[in-house]
Amino acid sequence: MLEYKDIEVVSMYCMIEIAFDKKVELNEVINTLLYRKLACSCQVTEANNTWNWIGERENSKEYLLHIKTKKDLTDEIYSIVRKIHSYSVFEFAVYDLYSPCKEYLDWIEEETCSVVK
Repeated sequence: MLEYKDIEVVSMYCMIEIAFDKKVELNEVINTLLYRKLACSCQVTEANNTWNWIGERENSKEYLLHIKTKKDLTDEIYSIVRKIHSYSVFEFAVYDLYSPCKEYLDWIEEETCSVVK
């Protein structure tokens, strides 16, 4: 059985979560990120979300996009999403991605581009 101490702590990778209400925008982001190799995987989940916005309660069906990528691509991904997303304030949450599976992390590495500095 694996224990936490056996998991290699790798902070080079992350998962980004973004909520969309328009499938057209969602699909444009997915296609752009995968085409440009800024993400190795994009997973979509439909959700019924409720939130407070400018003193009012909002409720809507949204699409949650989970992007698996390298941390150093986060700024470029944010820039692309900012150009496409219609919300003035949108969720762009970044979570560290850890795994005891080296092959999984290798897959992320191989399927995403490198940042040119």
